[in-house]
Amino acid sequence: MTQAGKLKQISAIRLLELLKKNDHSGKKLFVGLLNLPVSLRLSPDDYAALMREGFRLLPERTQQYKLNNGMVAFVRLGRGLGNVDPFVDTISELLEKVIVRHGLGAVPEDIWSEFRWPDDDARLQAALQISSKNTNFTTGKKKIDLGNLLKAAISGDAIYDSCRRQAILEIRETQREIIGHELYCSLDFLRHNHLSNFVLEGSGEIEILSRVLDDKVMALTERLAPLVLPDVLHLNMQVQTIFSDSFANFLGNGGSRFARNLAIEVSLENAIADWWEFEDACKLLQSAGVRVGLDRITLPALEFLSPRKINVDFVKVIWDQNIIGSKRSTVAERLREFAVALGNRNLILTRCDSRTAVRMGRSLGVDAFQGSYIDALLGKYLGDQCDSPHAAGNERRCAVCQWAPRETESNGCGFHFRAGKVLPPL
Repeated sequence: MTQAGKLKQISAIRLLELLKKNDHSGKKLFVGLLNLPVSLRLSPDDYAALMREGFRLLPERTQQYKLNNGMVAFVRLGRGLGNVDPFVDTISELLEKVIVRHGLGAVPEDIWSEFRWPDDDARLQAALQISSKNTNFTTGKKKIDLGNLLKAAISGDAIYDSCRRQAILEIRETQREIIGHELYCSLDFLRHNHLSNFVLEGSGEIEILSRVLDDKVMALTERLAPLVLPDVLHLNMQVQTIFSDSFANFLGNGGSRFARNLAIEVSLENAIADWWEFEDACKLLQSAGVRVGLDRITLPALEFLSPRKINVDFVKVIWDQNIIGSKRSTVAERLREFAVALGNRNLILTRCDSRTAVRMGRSLGVDAFQGSYIDALLGKYLGDQCDSPHAAGNERRCAVCQWAPRETESNGCGFHFRAGKVLPPL
């Protein structure tokens, strides 16, 4: 958000340029317009006071701009501006004091207006008193909409070809139980085999790609739903996607049974970029009956998180062999604290690539695991249970079923998308 008391002044045309530029990220944009007539004779100190109130009463990450026509624009990405009544009331009181001081002007009845870009483009231009002939952007060239380019370039078959899944296994003393699967798009495979003409650099372009992939993976999940249910399916999503119309449609099309068998994971990096928005996303998902968790938590990051203050149903911690090193006792105790606080199955150790990872995790109270080693452990059981008519005589007949959904469809094996399968001791 703009620092309190400091206000960047731009033209109304420049505001539209900024909106158009940010719109290419695929995020929703919301604009609040504060109508301040020139007749009020606001001084720089008056504007500074208005901005301090905006800083205090409007949501974080709300950008503020003083326009050349005297108005002030408030722009927020991702979500709306929320309840603005306290802000508008406070601003009106401040303006009344200005009017008393100068003896001129009046607080307009339409002091505040809200718009959604680009849906309300015409209304916003009218409010800014800009005609369409004056909206030729100064960039001189039409900007490339990377989001739409990627949507067109990444076909449903490309996502289907690039999707992978991994089992999540609970390991107890006497038995093993599959408690879910994660379905994800292998970004490396997709970029190498289907996006070789795109050179994606920087966090902004990768974020746009991630949003596009979220929509594509949701479409694939709907397609696979008859095969998936009643399994517990984990999907990794951006926080911004959770507030999108496409995600609302995704949950609605699946029905309550689908929501009950769905778990949404958000990476720690994406969550801390806007923690308040992440908490709102958690409430939204949980109210719909969807389990929600934090993913990609490193062992050092555990020091800065509290298992009792994060409002999630489960967390995923990345296995790191450095836990065996000099800081083993500190990190180990922190991991044990999380395991106890979250309870069974709610702390999942991921990227387990060795037997050591499982043994260390179990010694610290972890009982849910995911990774290449887990998939390898399941291999012999999957071979015994595979019901594919093409499986005879192939001792690795289920490796591909376990790995990629496209092979599941062609081989006809329905075993692996089933949570609740209990396996004998290893």
